[in-house]
Amino acid sequence: MATVQELRRIHYLADCPPGRLRALAPACRRIAFRKGQIIQAEHVPLQAVHAVLNGEVLLHRTSSGTGAARLAVVRSGEMFGIGETLLPVTYTAAAALTACRLLAVDRNLFIRRFLAVPSIRNHVMRDLSSMARFLVCKITGGGGRQDLALYLRSQADACGVPEDNRIRLRTKQRQPEIASLLNLSREHVSRLFARLKAEGAVDFNRGHPLIDRDWLEREVPDRNLAASVRYRDIRVRL
Repeated sequence: MATVQELRRIHYLADCPPGRLRALAPACRRIAFRKGQIIQAEHVPLQAVHAVLNGEVLLHRTSSGTGAARLAVVRSGEMFGIGETLLPVTYTAAAALTACRLLAVDRNLFIRRFLAVPSIRNHVMRDLSSMARFLVCKITGGGGRQDLALYLRSQADACGVPEDNRIRLRTKQRQPEIASLLNLSREHVSRLFARLKAEGAVDFNRGHPLIDRDWLEREVPDRNLAASVRYRDIRVRL
């Protein structure tokens, strides 16, 4: 059984009062995995929602059209499997990127007991809402342009420096790495940047993007959405 201290380290549970955490603790079981060990398979009924106590877990798809696709790394204090609790089968696989310890919560218990807690339910709904907003933007934006704009917005907020009417990113950005982050081809990203340069929206100075401030505000008015997008780790290898 998990301890209250362990549960409090989980992002979704951090706002729960101690009494509520003590009531939820019996539903959580500790489980350890070796590096490379499969935690969750793809296209099977979800058995449990997991929280990472320590170590790292890789989420990936093995049946994407272009082969295996690495999606995200889940780290200490984060959970995975929540988005699949109401689906008939899983759509991602999970494997231990490092040796790790997890908490496993039976799918039905998570739905009945954890989602009955208002603070947990609100966290989950906010995250699912962000995912839905991102998908709407992706569908309506088309062609990868919106994906790139959201990424540039997140980088501008994280490491941007104002320069007149432009924002210069302090960190260098390589187009092949951006293509990998956005799951787009290098050629496609090169074409997107060429179009943005022709429009006067984005330019490069020794590898540092210079972004037109007005263009960025028009293209991505929802800064909270840009901040909510989680980009997969491009150097991950299982």
